[in-house]
Amino acid sequence: MSLRPFLFVISLWVIQLPQAAGAVQDHELLSFVNLAMLQSDAAFTVRDEKILGSLDIKVAEQQFVTRIVPLTTVGFTQGTGSQQLGVEFQRDMEAGTEVTYGVVGNRVEEDSDYVIENSHSAKAFVRISQGIFRRWGQEYNLTGLDVARLQNGLNQISADHALQTITLETVRKYYALLLEDHLLQKSHEALERSKEHLESAKSRQSVGLVSKVDVYRAELAALAAENLLHNQKRSRQRALDDFREQLGMEEDSALNWHESIQKILPVLPEDWEKNVIANHLEWRKYLTNVEIAKREMYKVKRDLLPDVDVSLTLEQRGDGDSIEEAIALDDTNWSFQVQMNSPINSVMEEAAVTRKSMEQAKLRREGKALRRKIVREVRDGLDDLKTAELQHQLNRRQLEQADLALDLAKIRYEKGLSDNLDMLDAEAAFSDAELAISRSLVAYNNAAVHLAYVMGILDTDWLRMSVR
Repeated sequence: MSLRPFLFVISLWVIQLPQAAGAVQDHELLSFVNLAMLQSDAAFTVRDEKILGSLDIKVAEQQFVTRIVPLTTVGFTQGTGSQQLGVEFQRDMEAGTEVTYGVVGNRVEEDSDYVIENSHSAKAFVRISQGIFRRWGQEYNLTGLDVARLQNGLNQISADHALQTITLETVRKYYALLLEDHLLQKSHEALERSKEHLESAKSRQSVGLVSKVDVYRAELAALAAENLLHNQKRSRQRALDDFREQLGMEEDSALNWHESIQKILPVLPEDWEKNVIANHLEWRKYLTNVEIAKREMYKVKRDLLPDVDVSLTLEQRGDGDSIEEAIALDDTNWSFQVQMNSPINSVMEEAAVTRKSMEQAKLRREGKALRRKIVREVRDGLDDLKTAELQHQLNRRQLEQADLALDLAKIRYEKGLSDNLDMLDAEAAFSDAELAISRSLVAYNNAAVHLAYVMGILDTDWLRMSVR
């Protein structure tokens, strides 16, 4: 499905991503994003998930590491004591071979009423076991390790997505704070204008140029401006607290930033439309889940085979009435054994196959839905950006008209052709137009960042190129 028609009239700068950042000083927004990625609660969660993923791989790798098992026991019965001392080494090979070797010695102590012959014994042994149906081959035996590695890759993708979410939320709250600062500044200016207008109305009323009604209106406008300023201070404080929380900072931490709101120039890769799905983090996550399901399906199907292994054991034994006689190991024994470790009834294994088949069918359905979701979100993101751009341009035109209307209202009021109600309305319209410019600019910037987010390209490099 082509998304190109949705690019019409959108103010985008589509260029090829450079290989290295220039020497231009980074925008302050980059510093805040980096701070959020360093010390916010969400960033700590991301780092913890990465550590846990690495631990899962180490645990899975231990299956193929030599294990040392001590063979030491001490026991006592009436008149007799026994000790056993030895060590056993166990190693599972990737092809399914189990190798066990070790040495062990036993000693039996008797009291004066009993005599035990050959009270000392020793043994050195090697045992090799190999599964011949179910557990034959590397593909089966490496399933656990392969799945752990895929799960770790899944954690990395989830971590990248979480970092993108941190970036998105930090940008939104940064611009929300800048907007609140701008609104607070406008509220101060509106209050000053109201006070000046009130003094002017009083002066003009004292010489009979306007009626007392104009003074009352000016007083009400000043009171409304004071109330608006009070509410705006509270709103700005909430935005500041929210931004500090996003950065993981204490309430009394100092923050410095510029109050100007600059327009983002979103940069998109040259081949973004062709690769928007393949490079999307959610799609990569889905493909990893598909691969995990394939590996697990292979294992559960192999589990339908009987678990049979053959083993060969070779022992060198020795015993006698002293340690020297026992460690001579003058007796050789060997044995060959075939053993079935699984029950004849395979209901549990068949149920596991059915369950995995249903999971794979669900994944296929989710894949189709995810592809549609990515296309839809990108399409909506482009449409939202276009709408925000058009709204911003409209607000600029409205501000020009409000400025002209305010100049005209001032001239008419000074000449006595209208009362201060027209003047107050014109000032309110001009102030609203200024605020609409700020709001539409923030809406445009948020739409640009959200577009990069739904495309899966939102990171510090993208911000560095797009934020001026």
